[in-house]
Amino acid sequence: MKIRIALLQLNPRIGQIETNISKVNQLLKKITTPIDLIVLPELAITGYNFADSTHIKPYLESTANYGPSLNLAKQTSTKFNCVTVIGYPELHENKTIYNSCAVFNEIGDLIYNYRKTFLYETDEKWGSSENPVKNFPSFEIPFVDKQNGTSKSIISNIGICMDLNPYKFEAPFNKFEYSLSSYAQRVKLLICPMAWLHPDSPSLKSELSLTKRVELADNLKLNEKESSQSTVDYWILRMFPYLNHTHSFIPKWFNGQDDKVTAICCNRVGTEDDVVYAGSSSIFQFTNDGNYDYDETSSKNPSVEIVGELSQVTEDILIREVDV
Repeated sequence: MKIRIALLQLNPRIGQIETNISKVNQLLKKITTPIDLIVLPELAITGYNFADSTHIKPYLESTANYGPSLNLAKQTSTKFNCVTVIGYPELHENKTIYNSCAVFNEIGDLIYNYRKTFLYETDEKWGSSENPVKNFPSFEIPFVDKQNGTSKSIISNIGICMDLNPYKFEAPFNKFEYSLSSYAQRVKLLICPMAWLHPDSPSLKSELSLTKRVELADNLKLNEKESSQSTVDYWILRMFPYLNHTHSFIPKWFNGQDDKVTAICCNRVGTEDDVVYAGSSSIFQFTNDGNYDYDETSSKNPSVEIVGELSQVTEDILIREVDV
């Protein structure tokens, strides 16, 4: 089955919800043919680098009380008759805060709500709690073929940004918690909304003062036409179980050109204080060609193909058709 995917790469400004929504709607106008899946980044319309729980409080919403994020996703799904995935800050009924991601089907029903499992230091700063459900359980997304009306459910999984990394950067690097769990559950569609930092983000230079880091962030010049290749290659590395590789001992359950696994990394761009984000939103497909002699863990590995990617700077939309 073929599906058309649209990734929205955004630069949401904290405190500017209506402006952020307007940018989303502007980008959505570029969709001129039927679409099956729209993905927005982590905390897509609120911004991410909140100072504390008081700072983020006005933007919290819940699955029982929709706010701007969930309403936007619901409206988008019904408008385009598609599945929509959006990152948002969630307030649970027990007053716990989560960094969450909601999935709406083509008629605007909420079919899945995921909470970030591995937290980055910024999540902890504004009061997010870890997902109490561990091990990244999969779920199914039903896609409808708009030409003949048939449907197909695809085993899927969501990982939000830090979920791709080793737990707290303390777990063994090769544990691959998210991707190995997905692989074991035969997930064929991995969806990763992100607010992933650029490798040159001054926020990573803890030896410098905040004032100096902000100055560096404001003056950092990035290539507006290219992705951050090291970032894209790192995302591929973190999905190692799906790669054919000389050091992979995992038998592949997907085979050949007609049986592929699709991974979506939908990142944001822009600057918040001393933080610079990497953009480079991408769609990958993994293909098992039976060759395990590859020694690359990047886009140079022949068992993975970059179907499409955006730059590390620009707000934009990426639309691609893939087999799932």
